[in-house]
Amino acid sequence: MHVTVSYDTIIAMTDRPASPSRNDVIAVAERLLTEEGPTALSMRRLANELGTSYQVVYTRIGGKADVVRALHDSGMDRLTQAARASEGMAEEGSDEQLIALGQAYLDMAVAHPALFDVMFGVPIPEFVRDDAARKVAWTGFRNTWVAGCRTWLDARYEERPRRSSVRLAWRLWTAVHGITVLHLAGHDAPGNVRKEIAGVIRRLLRDPLD
Repeated sequence: MHVTVSYDTIIAMTDRPASPSRNDVIAVAERLLTEEGPTALSMRRLANELGTSYQVVYTRIGGKADVVRALHDSGMDRLTQAARASEGMAEEGSDEQLIALGQAYLDMAVAHPALFDVMFGVPIPEFVRDDAARKVAWTGFRNTWVAGCRTWLDARYEERPRRSSVRLAWRLWTAVHGITVLHLAGHDAPGNVRKEIAGVIRRLLRDPLD
């Protein structure tokens, strides 16, 4: 059987836009979150922005809670990448390397405040920080703060109490996170905020095993 396909049909087929991927959905969701806030993250709005149907968006990623979860996970991954990029800014195992990590944390939050709020706040009721979300957050914490503190301690304390790197990492993280959140909320540091982070980290490193 011979089938004839017209030239116009071929052009129409090649001009048809590709169906959006999961990454496309996440990228548009982050843009809407950044530009308009969490109320813009409706499934209908995402479908309109992507030029597709609600069903296609749902098939790619799920409902609104799944979209927010994907943003949460993407933000945690971005934070990990920023932290790893900071590793080459100072000598391995030095105070300066941990300071660079803290400042990279601040820089990521300042560059992506809406995403940072999804990662650590509760701006969208549909998203519940369940065991899966906590696992993603813990993995990021372990790969950044804990890994950095373990390297720092290895260079100084051959023998130390169990889980020392986790305890030190927790102290540094909570201190830097607190400064970061206050900075994002408009509460200016008494000096340069990056220098304040450096100063707090240096103080906490004076007695790391206490």
